[in-house]
Amino acid sequence: MTQNLDLARLQLGRGEPAAAAALLGPILAAEPDHVPALVLMTHAQLALQKPELADELARRAVEHAPEWPDALSALSRVHTEMGRHDQAIATARAAADRQPENPFRHNRLAWALLEDGRRSVEAEHAAREAIRLDPQEADFRITYAMVMKQLTLHDRARQALRDALALEPDNAVARHELAAFDVVHHNPFALTRLARGAAGLVGALRADPKQEASRYLLDLALRQFLVWTAIILAFLAYLGWRFTETSTGTARTFAAVAVLAPAAYAGYFLHRLDPGLRHYVRGLLTQGRQRLALAATAIAVLPLLLALIAPAAWLPVLLGTATFAGFAVRLLTAPADEPGGSGRGLSTASLWRIVVVSAALGTGFTFTDALSHPWRLPTAGFAFAITAVVLVLIARRRQRVS
Repeated sequence: MTQNLDLARLQLGRGEPAAAAALLGPILAAEPDHVPALVLMTHAQLALQKPELADELARRAVEHAPEWPDALSALSRVHTEMGRHDQAIATARAAADRQPENPFRHNRLAWALLEDGRRSVEAEHAAREAIRLDPQEADFRITYAMVMKQLTLHDRARQALRDALALEPDNAVARHELAAFDVVHHNPFALTRLARGAAGLVGALRADPKQEASRYLLDLALRQFLVWTAIILAFLAYLGWRFTETSTGTARTFAAVAVLAPAAYAGYFLHRLDPGLRHYVRGLLTQGRQRLALAATAIAVLPLLLALIAPAAWLPVLLGTATFAGFAVRLLTAPADEPGGSGRGLSTASLWRIVVVSAALGTGFTFTDALSHPWRLPTAGFAFAITAVVLVLIARRRQRVS
């Protein structure tokens, strides 16, 4: 029994909760009130995303050993997982009071306070105490970084993550969180920072290939680059379209810039990426709706090139087509709403963007002279038709969700 218990603890440490649960099952079948096995099984069930079962196991452990810090800490984790933050803090504090020299008790208390979201200063004190008791444990530095992030002290958070990596260079969580700062907190033209964040996420995935959050964030980072490339193209094509009636030369100039500027933007970013990530981007563009985005890009670029030599009368249609196609690329390259999304369909936010833009264009074409008379009403009708179709899609999606 002791050997199986030790093996289960080892499996949990390796991130294999199913294997740990398989070892603990026979122990609890023979001795249902075996507290160490109940505590380990609680952690295994939490990792397996079965909080109700974990709740039952943790309560049994505390019932049979109400003073044992391990049981109290396990129950605190369950309370946090189930959103019972006051109870999570109380049980974590009770465990820390019973074992004040154990840094893991203070680390659990810090997480309970952190997840509560209203007691960041107390969480900082608990995280600092854990580091004071064991300055060589990387996980405690990560906890402190998360507290600093909640307090919006990002420089301190980054430093804590660097300290964690100095102690444990292959720590996937620290790598992920440090890269997240470069991916999430950036402006569209901080391409070096975005490329650095993408490289950091690849490092996190190498350290732990099972980390879906890193995979999702890497996908998000690369799609952000694609989205902004499309936005630059669509915006410049739109400016050129606005000048088609007043200055043919200016319209052609914007058409040329609408080709060159996104190409320069994309080229610079790809130059900053690691060679392996360039291959990842190429793969990204051949999956799912990204293939449609490539076709839309061709539809956008070809009219822009034609606008450089076409008769002036063709410019409104050519630049208008390029604008619509650039907007389509921006929508098609948008990421899924959340981790785990298939990415095959447009997100709800993207659908609402279509509604706003198509309705605004339809109204503009109807009541202004943005297009010459033969094109005005058909184009406005087409824009309003798109608005109606997308609104129906949104309504059906909401019905499926409800």
